[in-house]
Amino acid sequence: MQIGMHQREQLRTMMIENAAEINRLHRRIHETVKRRSESEKRGLEWQQACNEFHRRYSELWIPGGSDTGFYERILEGDPATIEVALCFLEVRPYFFRSGYHWKTILQKCKRAHMDADQAERFARLLAKYAEWKKIRNASVNHGKAVWRDLWPLLNRVQDIFPIRLSNTQLGSVVTIKDLYNVVCNALKIQPPCREADLNGMISELRLATLAAETDMSERKYAAWRYGTWTPEDVWARLSAAVIEAYKLDPSRSVDPDTVVREKRDE
Repeated sequence: MQIGMHQREQLRTMMIENAAEINRLHRRIHETVKRRSESEKRGLEWQQACNEFHRRYSELWIPGGSDTGFYERILEGDPATIEVALCFLEVRPYFFRSGYHWKTILQKCKRAHMDADQAERFARLLAKYAEWKKIRNASVNHGKAVWRDLWPLLNRVQDIFPIRLSNTQLGSVVTIKDLYNVVCNALKIQPPCREADLNGMISELRLATLAAETDMSERKYAAWRYGTWTPEDVWARLSAAVIEAYKLDPSRSVDPDTVVREKRDE
């Protein structure tokens, strides 16, 4: 049975919309968990958010809802099921555990019997995936080199912020501004659009105050502020980390375009 282009686009649109709904439900859990201990009502809101997420997840992650026979139908070569699988691989929706589902479907499709059109699409997808892995591996190798070059600074950054930086995330770091953007992305906050906004964020007095804080107070602050960091908070604390790691004058302002590592081929 051939699936028309219109039906295919409907499937892809549904996957994108369903992913957005999963992400909304997942965010709701994180929003309510912060206040669940304030009162019985807040605790109930968190529990309801958890229940709704788990109840709806199986019906949302794949069009038609997941069932025990989904992967078997792929292996059996059912055209409609393979179409759903291929659309999922092509769209690559992003949500909780989507990477696991994507890789599982990919492995099943490698063993499935497909018609000529589906086989051609899958071959193109595999080629793109191989190219993506090549680029990702290069980024990971670059990130490893960044860790070697910037270990004192990056170690301090991870003490201050409630994040763990991967090699892939660090692959493009050359300047302090690059590292600032990486930290903002890890904290899921939007960095300023203009470089001038960074230069005007922090006074020398506030920078000196942050630089003087102890490790323990910073960890408590990070835990308390998790999920509520502002761009100003991040830049202030990152600036303090740079000054500490490189033993600079505490009254010095940190230039966002300061090169911390020369860009080179790894």
